[in-house]
Order: sequence, then C-alpha cells, then structure tokens
Amino acid sequence: MHDLGDLSDQKLLKAFQQGSVAAFEEIHRRYFGRLYAHAFKMLGNAADAQDVVQDVFITLWTKGTAIQLHTGLAGYLYTAVRNRVLNLIEQDKTYRHHLSALARFLDETPVQGSNAADEELLFSLFEAEIDKLPRKMKEVFELRRQGDLSYSEIADQLSLSDHTVKKQIGNAIKLLRDRLVQWKSQLVVIFF
Repeated sequence: MHDLGDLSDQKLLKAFQQGSVAAFEEIHRRYFGRLYAHAFKMLGNAADAQDVVQDVFITLWTKGTAIQLHTGLAGYLYTAVRNRVLNLIEQDKTYRHHLSALARFLDETPVQGSNAADEELLFSLFEAEIDKLPRKMKEVFELRRQGDLSYSEIADQLSLSDHTVKKQIGNAIKLLRDRLVQWKSQLVVIFF
C-alpha cells in the first residue's frame, strides 16, 4: 500500500469511509493547521477557532461514511469551517442583542424616587425570577451569563445541541423580560 501522505484527498476519504482510521488521521494532519488558520483569521480567537475546527473533524468522523462530496474534500472542509464560524458569530450577536435589549428595557422607565435600595430590590427580584426558570433553562442561562461560555461549549458541557442552547437562552430572556414588565408596572404603582 502507498504511504497515506501520497494519496489524493479523494482516495484518502474513500479509505476513511471504508474504515481506515489512519486515513482519517492523515486528513486531520493534512488539514487541521490550514483550517485552524482560516477559522482564526475570521474569529480572531484561538480557542473558538480550535473548537470550530475540532467540531468539523468530529462531524467528519461521525458522519464520514454518509458524506457524499460534490466538491473536493478541501472545499467541503473549508465550507464546513466557514459555516460554523458564521453560526458562532450569529449566536454571539443574538445573545448580545438579547442582553442589550434587556438592559435597555431596564433603563427605559426608571422608577420615580429610585435609590440604591430600590435597585437592590429589583436585582433581588430578577435573581429570584432566574431561580424560577425551568431547571435546564436556568442551567443554560447561568452558564452563558456567568461562565461566558459559547453556545457550542454549553452544548458540549450539557450534551445538548447548539440550537437547543440558543433556544433556551432566548426563551429565558423573553420570560425574564415579560416578568420585568410586570414588576415595573407594579413598582410604579407602589411608588406613586
């Protein structure tokens, strides 16, 4: 048999799809550095770039036998990295948008006569509402809020999909915002 390093991408992929772990390792060796540099250039964050590339290789490993390429292996891998990077950027934008919307909402209608005690009351009400969230939703929300973890890191840690994590965080923020609407109207009545 030929040295795997001499095989074309197409032959390597075929060997991997036929069960050769060595062929997968050669694909990984051949492309990891280039894909990492590509992801890092787009993200500017080493840890995120490494996570993205690892996710691509995990997907290749788990779904490799079912992959039917219409382009070359390199094109498939680069496209997969690009798509994961774009998803990561979109998730981060969505999360930051939700948080800024919540912050704007809290700042929009200050309660008259507001002081540090009022702010402390509002903060404790907010924390109490977080505690009332469904268990898994609270866990996801707290990991994102306090650990500054990405959606994919939370998904890995809790064995969930990225989509589920995104949905749970969005739902948590919506619930908290709806409850804050109720508090603000009640606090305005109390202070008048």
